[in-house]
Amino acid sequence: MNKSFSSAFFYSFYARYVGFVLIVLGTIIFIHRIVSYDIIDVAGFSFPVAIGLIFIFFSRERNFDERLVYLKFKSLAISIPIITALTSVINYFHNFSGYSIDTDSWYSISAFEYLSSVLILALCLFHFYKWNV
Repeated sequence: MNKSFSSAFFYSFYARYVGFVLIVLGTIIFIHRIVSYDIIDVAGFSFPVAIGLIFIFFSRERNFDERLVYLKFKSLAISIPIITALTSVINYFHNFSGYSIDTDSWYSISAFEYLSSVLILALCLFHFYKWNV
């Protein structure tokens, strides 16, 4: 394989297991905060999930070749504008439908929530392209 392709995905295949562990730990923390403190902390949940998805998406596949690199970057290039548009629409309707200057009830999606959404869609698209093309 060309060296330029191999440098883009420098995590080994087994790094995806670290990603799965981080996602499971984030889920346990999320459930613990709901049960113990009765709060839904999506921002705290999205940090370990985003880091775990980075490990999963950017790790090598078992049969790593130029086709898989192309499919990964194609899925990432498609998912970024879709999630950006969706995030913009959600932020617009959520913030301007009930915004009050008295309460300053402005909410915007965090960077980790955005990154998690992009990588989830990119992984779904990658596996769709991988098995259907």
